[in-house]
This record gives sequence, structure tokens and C-alpha cells, in this order.
Amino acid sequence: MIIGTGFVAVLQLLAAGTVANIDSAELTTGVNLARNIRELTLQKAYSTLPTYNSVNYSPPHDSQGVVLSKLPDWKQSITVQAVDPNDLVVNQVDSTPAAVRITVKVSHHDQQVCDLSWYSFEATP
Repeated sequence: MIIGTGFVAVLQLLAAGTVANIDSAELTTGVNLARNIRELTLQKAYSTLPTYNSVNYSPPHDSQGVVLSKLPDWKQSITVQAVDPNDLVVNQVDSTPAAVRITVKVSHHDQQVCDLSWYSFEATP
């Protein structure tokens, strides 16, 4: 009886560890996919950033814009929002903004895994 109880406890521990490993691997992949879009936008001219608003990549793209066909169930959704450069939490409607907030939401099997946001500013004084 004691050995049986201990064996069941060990199996439950292994199952919980496996689930935790799967979740952490999924989160790591999601964060890396979000960072790929950040790297991609850093290589682009500031004036082209608003064109990325409402862009979705499925399968996702890497930092060079190459399709990652080995990840077909993943999706990167990009939002670019003009913001007030003096108060970054204030959204603006501006066709030539001085600052934008770029947000990437990464999902796997239509379940959001992570999101990442950053700001980009026009370099001209």
C-alpha cells in the first residue's frame, strides 16, 4: 500500500513536470517570435512602420522576414498605434506620427501565448 501510494505520487509529479516543460517551451517560442518582429521593424525605415498595422503572419516570420514554415500553428499579429511622444500612454490619430507603439501578439493554436510592446520615435528633430 505504501509503495503504491508513493508510486502514484511520483507519476503525478512527472506529469506535472512534463506539463510545466511544455508550457515553458511554448512561452519561449512565443517570446522569440515576438522578438523576431521587433528585430524586423528595427531594420525598417521609421516612415514604413505604420504599414505594419493589422499585419498577421501565419505561419510566422523570422527577423529577416523569412516564413517559418515549420511552425504552421503559430501566428504573429502586429498593431502599430500612433502615440503622443510627450505622453506615451495617450493614443493619437496621426498619419505622420512622431512616435508609435508597436505591439506583437503571438498565438499558438489560436490561444494567445504572449505579447510584446515597444516604442519607436522619428529620428528627425
